[in-house]
Amino acid sequence: MSLSVHTRKWLPWLLLAIAVLATAAVYWPGRTGGWVFDDYPNIVDNAAIHITPGHSTLVAWVNSALSSPASFLRRPLASLTFSVNWYFGGGNPWDFKVTNIAIHLVNGVLLFVMLRALLRLLALRSGIPRLDDIPPALRADPLRSEGGEHDLPLPREGGSRGMRFLPIDESAATRLALIVAAAWMLLPINLMAVLYVVQRMESLCQVFVLAGLWAYLHGRWMMLTAGDDAKRDRRGFGLAVAGIVLGTCIGLTSKETAVLLPVFAFLAEWVVVGSTRNTGSHPPQSPFLRKGEDHPLPEEGGRAQRGGMPAHADKRIWTLFTVTLFVPAVLGFLWLLRSALRASSWSGRDFTLAQRLLTEPRVLVDYLHWTLFPNPDVLSLYHDEIVKSTGLLTPWTTLGSIVLLLALLIGAIWLRKRKPLVSLGILWFFAGNLLTATIIPLELVYEQRMYFASIGVLLAVGTLLLGLRWKIAWPLLRGFLVAVALLWFAVATNLRAQEWSNPLRLAIAEANRHPESARAVYEAGRLLLIASNYQPGKTLDASWKYLREAAAIPGSSSLPDQAMIMITDHDHQGTDADYWNSMIHKLRDQPTRQEDISALISLTNCYGASICKFDVSWLQRAYAAALSRPHPIARLDGAYADFLRDILHDNMQAEVYLARAVAGAPSESAYRVDLAALYARNGQTEKALEQIDALRRLNYAGRLDGQIATLERLTEQGSKPARK
Repeated sequence: MSLSVHTRKWLPWLLLAIAVLATAAVYWPGRTGGWVFDDYPNIVDNAAIHITPGHSTLVAWVNSALSSPASFLRRPLASLTFSVNWYFGGGNPWDFKVTNIAIHLVNGVLLFVMLRALLRLLALRSGIPRLDDIPPALRADPLRSEGGEHDLPLPREGGSRGMRFLPIDESAATRLALIVAAAWMLLPINLMAVLYVVQRMESLCQVFVLAGLWAYLHGRWMMLTAGDDAKRDRRGFGLAVAGIVLGTCIGLTSKETAVLLPVFAFLAEWVVVGSTRNTGSHPPQSPFLRKGEDHPLPEEGGRAQRGGMPAHADKRIWTLFTVTLFVPAVLGFLWLLRSALRASSWSGRDFTLAQRLLTEPRVLVDYLHWTLFPNPDVLSLYHDEIVKSTGLLTPWTTLGSIVLLLALLIGAIWLRKRKPLVSLGILWFFAGNLLTATIIPLELVYEQRMYFASIGVLLAVGTLLLGLRWKIAWPLLRGFLVAVALLWFAVATNLRAQEWSNPLRLAIAEANRHPESARAVYEAGRLLLIASNYQPGKTLDASWKYLREAAAIPGSSSLPDQAMIMITDHDHQGTDADYWNSMIHKLRDQPTRQEDISALISLTNCYGASICKFDVSWLQRAYAAALSRPHPIARLDGAYADFLRDILHDNMQAEVYLARAVAGAPSESAYRVDLAALYARNGQTEKALEQIDALRRLNYAGRLDGQIATLERLTEQGSKPARK
């Protein structure tokens, strides 16, 4: 029984609403969870984020926008949304996580409309006639091959040769878009971008990437169906330009992955739109148009131009991608390569550039596995246990992964005209990992990096499974496979959301499933220590167990040793030499990571608050071990300067290391404020004024007015001659 036009119009939105509600229900248990890992430096320990109703000023909001330590671009929009949550929720993780869930649901809706726009463009790719123009007898015929092309004997001027077309109609396109969007919303690997609060930077960025991609695709459809309507053509081009430019620029205020939007758009252009160049002379029509809504492509001399689009459109699109993609890509690659080739760029990593490039193919294959066959026992917040590749056969899966990925890439190019959606899906998967799986010295593995790339995987697999035909072979079997996949995605994601509903439950589960992950095991020990409140008993004993295990894992950071020192020396000095020696050994012989610097800062603060009673000379030796590593780190220099000033009261040496911190991070105002204060107190007026001038250049919207005024008073006092 065929559905009415009205029903066909609202039914997809009803089904999409059901998918959105189901996704919200699946994620809902996770809203009660707590903070984890990078949530602390970016939100919990970032005082600039903590805006309250009594301290809501323009200066406070500007400071919040520029407070993120995650990137030199500061990611201001994401930081502002964190502050909004803090303002209304007082730092309760509940508000942050519910906001993240809402953003994810918005992305699911944007994905659906973006895919609909993509499929509408695909309908133009081979000169497809409207569905209403296809003879009923042909509509009813089963297709001879899956996803193949068929000759439609439509009469043509000057001949009766049939034209080639893809068997696609609106219901099939809607079905595919709905299933891909629903599967993506429920996909377990995407949980990290939802319940891991700080990864709002990723999910919020993708709001603008998906919206920008939708705008580009819809704009291109308007251009290709404009006919003689020049105004429609201009509006379409303007929408395409706005989609790429605004989507990228606004997305960058949340995360740098927004720069991939022009790449995604170009691949869609090349794979889907570019194939219209083989349409012949018959004006393509969209099967998604109703009678009376035809927009034939422009004709020249009575015939449509070869290529399916006017020549000036080709030039405009080429210019658009030259400006937004090709030139920036070349300049950006040269800049990133220059940085990647510097040894100092890898000083905080336990792998080299070559080892990273060898390891990432294995990671990409893991991503594919975790996306298509998700297993809650494998998916994790931490994957630091993954062994780096040191050669093509060490481990042997390195070469196998490279071969598999090359085969996928070659297959995508070969399938470009045969199965364009499969081709595009594969290429989107690779494009989504361009930044995080190549030469940038990032950590090797994080699941949230698949947030957009997983769309490509699902699009390719969904197309192979369902296609875009009026009839599909084995509909019950295919429907059963889709239902099982959606159900499994929902169950697996819900199981993970339940674990994320309690920080301690999550930490213990991850530590037990990943005993070789130093981060996972340490986190379990840390949270058990907090739960014990340092009081003897079973909870503290369990904490000791996990902390010892974490400290013994090869390559682990000094955090487990720091925690054991704090337990041993809590309110009294205990027998701590073994833990100090272990910590110093790691700081001297391993690359200095941010975790190691955090361990030193925690011990400094603990001693300064008179909570820890250890011999301070041990901490001084620990700092010396970290500072002995090649390539200075600004945060380490700043931490050591604080230790020298506040614990050892050595202002002269503190000046030296603060000056190093300023040189290493010239845009970080905190180091300059501390350095200027030291100069002012020591009577070094000219040096203090130099730092104050530099702070004025960083004083956006008056955010540093208070600190500058205080420093100016200190400088005036220091410059006055002492009374005799």
